[in-house]
Amino acid sequence: MNILITAVSSSTGPSGICRHAYSLACCAVSRKEISQVTLVVGKWQESYFKHSFQMEDMKLSVVVVDIHNDAFARNLWYLCELPRLANAVAADIIHLSFPVPIRRATLNRPVVVSLHDLYPYDEPDNFGFPKVYFNRVFLQQCLGEVDLVTCVSETTLSRLNTRFPAVAKKKGVVVYNCVNIKSSRHSYSVITDRPFFLMVAQHRANKNITMALRVFGELLKRERIDRRTLLLLLGNHGPETTTIKSVIEREALGDSVKLIDGVSDEELIWLYKSCDILLAPSFMEGFGLPIVEGLLCGSRVVCSDIPTFREVGGEACYYFDLYSDKGSSGLATAICDALTKPKRKAEDLERFSLEEIARNLMTVYFGLQENSIEETNRGETVALHPAGS
Repeated sequence: MNILITAVSSSTGPSGICRHAYSLACCAVSRKEISQVTLVVGKWQESYFKHSFQMEDMKLSVVVVDIHNDAFARNLWYLCELPRLANAVAADIIHLSFPVPIRRATLNRPVVVSLHDLYPYDEPDNFGFPKVYFNRVFLQQCLGEVDLVTCVSETTLSRLNTRFPAVAKKKGVVVYNCVNIKSSRHSYSVITDRPFFLMVAQHRANKNITMALRVFGELLKRERIDRRTLLLLLGNHGPETTTIKSVIEREALGDSVKLIDGVSDEELIWLYKSCDILLAPSFMEGFGLPIVEGLLCGSRVVCSDIPTFREVGGEACYYFDLYSDKGSSGLATAICDALTKPKRKAEDLERFSLEEIARNLMTVYFGLQENSIEETNRGETVALHPAGS
């Protein structure tokens, strides 16, 4: 079987979409049933993928698309050029790493889309207006055209069922994000001589970075944490970047906060292993990849008590209630509490392993290949976690 995986997005650095697409490719090449995997990235993403990931597998072919990195050009590529590429590489299955506009009739083979969240509806501030309305249209169009929707968590499937119950019932299954981060014996120090907290998050409203900054600044002022402590913000710039920089300036945190927009896997592992606290105060998430990666690397995780984080983190995290009248102080208390206690051992992380996710993906791919498109659209092809069961 020949799989084509698309990763062409606006991202030029660390993002959940890029890591997800790479993990899909790793899952596919690990299976003997797969003869060829084609991973498609934008020209502006080429350096990041080569620097951050191992791309040498003989089954894996990376195709670099040389277009402008703007929404119009990217969407036009998916609509017009993806069918030509799929034919050229003789793909049996197309896996879209996130929802994009497509014309199913031009693709002539089954199409799967990974659904990470429903932010165009649940977190419109991530996009701004009127851009959010275009995102909603593209999301609806994609969900209607694809043959199967693989939700990265039960929480995401639940949100899909709330917004688009017919799609969830007919096409929705759960295939968790593959957490494909490998430990290394080597040390890849990104910073030296200072204790540090870590946040791995794009600069978007739902990540709640500004709250983390204010709480961090307050802890420093009150000397509740080591005054040398650094807060590392790792992630792509985005709609909240200007606000984040304003808070850093207003709170006089210039010497205590460092923004990083790109690291290799080895460097990321070092950060997870070496940080005093991994912070994740998000309002909403579809999965929570940094939490699982951090737990696998032994991080002490402090995060908001939202359904997705409970689903993936279990009892291994230190949770705080975002919506109580102690929101900010709750985060501060959770940080201080975590620092005085040993790291908690995470359980049941095997469900996110490459082997487990690869097995689930094979069920999806072969189910689509062996059944007609009509049967697929009736929701009869895959029985991983169908919404209607």
